[in-house]
Amino acid sequence: MTNDHPLDQLIRKLPKAELHLHIEGSLEPEMMFALAERNEIVLPYASVEAVRAAYNFTDLQPA
Repeated sequence: MTNDHPLDQLIRKLPKAELHLHIEGSLEPEMMFALAERNEIVLPYASVEAVRAAYNFTDLQPA
């Protein structure tokens, strides 16, 4: 049984895209520390400033 409702037809015809994000690029350092503390996880950074310094780069090539 198919649903021929015009809205269903439109949705089927619309182009689709798979979206993703890298959490490191969207997570503020303060939130990173808050989540780590809440979940009892030790971060490899000593401070918010250390995280900011680690993410201060000019290209994506490995060092």
